[in-house]
Amino acid sequence: VIDHEGKMTAPAPAQFIGMPVLEARKAVVAALDEAGFLVKIEPHKMKVGFSQRTNVIVEPLPSDQWFVNVSGMAKASIEAVRAGRTRFYPEYRTADFYRWMENIHDWCISRQLWWGHRIPAWHCAECQAITVGREDPTACSKCGSAAIKQDDDVLDTWFSSGLWPLTTLGWPTPSADLDR
Repeated sequence: VIDHEGKMTAPAPAQFIGMPVLEARKAVVAALDEAGFLVKIEPHKMKVGFSQRTNVIVEPLPSDQWFVNVSGMAKASIEAVRAGRTRFYPEYRTADFYRWMENIHDWCISRQLWWGHRIPAWHCAECQAITVGREDPTACSKCGSAAIKQDDDVLDTWFSSGLWPLTTLGWPTPSADLDR
């Protein structure tokens, strides 16, 4: 209902489309009052998210995101701790680890920022397929169209940071350092 510019979109009623959110709130109240549907206005306490940087209200904006299924990694990590191949110091932190790994959720690795490592996925304008690969494609992997555009999102900082050891050891080219 709210776009990236903070303005109302469909499925909001036509008279509110294009209005900034705060202006639309006032207009909705006025429209309800005008139509005879407004019974009363009263204070209502609720938690509202605010930006730490700009101190403005943060409106929810559902959008497509990229996720990594981490359940396999969590299972392998748990097995490594149980087998004694990995230990925690101080030892009491092991319980925190198990609680985290046993209740793991998919990891959202996409961020809507203007800088960072771009998501290596290209969207086809012709067939809406998504092409993902190590090399930048020149055409859609499904229909062959050249009308492809790289995803605008960037990788989560922690995900990018996890790539550092691999890239400094020569990945994807096999090397003795990488094998250790």
